Amino acid sequence: MTNKENNMGRYSRTGTRIATVILACTLLLATACLLSSCGKSEPSASGEETITVTDCEGRSVTVPQGSTKIAVLDSFTGEAMVMAGAGSQMCACPRGVSSDIILREIYPGLDEVTAAGSSGAVNIETLTEAGAEVAFIKESMYEGGSEADKFDKLGIPYIVIGYKTMEDQIEMLKLIGTVCGSEAEETMRLITDYYEKTLQIAREHAEKIPNDSKVRVYHSINEIARTDGKESIGTDWVQATGAVNVSSQLDTKVEGNDYQASLEQIYSWDPDVVICNAADTTDYMYTDSKWAGLRAVREKQVKTIPVGATRWGQRGSVETYFAILWLGCEIYPDVYSDIDLKHEVTEFYRDVLGVEVTDELYEQIVSGRGVRKGGDNTGAGKQE
Repeated sequence: MTNKENNMGRYSRTGTRIATVILACTLLLATACLLSSCGKSEPSASGEETITVTDCEGRSVTVPQGSTKIAVLDSFTGEAMVMAGAGSQMCACPRGVSSDIILREIYPGLDEVTAAGSSGAVNIETLTEAGAEVAFIKESMYEGGSEADKFDKLGIPYIVIGYKTMEDQIEMLKLIGTVCGSEAEETMRLITDYYEKTLQIAREHAEKIPNDSKVRVYHSINEIARTDGKESIGTDWVQATGAVNVSSQLDTKVEGNDYQASLEQIYSWDPDVVICNAADTTDYMYTDSKWAGLRAVREKQVKTIPVGATRWGQRGSVETYFAILWLGCEIYPDVYSDIDLKHEVTEFYRDVLGVEVTDELYEQIVSGRGVRKGGDNTGAGKQE
């Protein structure tokens, strides 16, 4: 790991096509952030610095800025905080956050952070013992009502994190950085600047692809039948590359924010390419005879999504920007020939996250295997 402060300065001066951070844009973003959902800082009656933010549900929430007692019940937020250098501010987080070896390198203290709960349930005793002053919760916990009520009873202010588009996700990242404050806010601004620039570049590339040449993609989320649908970030980022997401019109949801397909539907779509969140889902599709007739299987076009600091393109991944670049390079190598994915990943991880990516680590990342401790293959795709 390199010195974080030096890395941030070096990254701000880099001349790469996507990663360039323009000072004027940064200042405009910072101003807009203070005036919109990211909030406004002011002292409380006790003299403590507080900030009022607007969460994804439109709720105005006042919290102590830069608190070191933040309970995180959303993996996306936990991963974002670690990547922004705010891992030490978490007093509780989902245990899955600590399974990633890159996140553990960024913040070695992950093992010591209290497990926040499981299956979307809040453990009140655990949060009380951890001394939580603020909580980040996922949207499904708020929509259910009962879990969010527990925070009201405890008197802990909570911020709801949710998104359906990439623009929504960027705003949530900015909000998380604002609440964490200080250096974390600066690092998060570098991350969101990179995200926005990547999205712009992808859309420019996508415009070059004729409609009759668009690759048809099916995105498997852990289990084969779980996928993207209407108003999902998966549909948004896959189509940003210039591809067609074949499941984009599905409207039958299962648990969480996933949608439900079926073997028959997947065969009727007969996608050109299948991308799988879990490595063993890829293995399963290649070895189970029921999938042998699918075009993507016959033509060896079932691909495992890479796993870096997060699982790229997963609905709860911070690194949607790398998922876009990876898929673009995979399915449109000629159109995306100007993108050197290894260079982008290596430089970003070094200069923003403070992690040196060796050739061996890069191969682990792009293979989707070996970066998560016991978690790369979780979720075999045997649901039909």
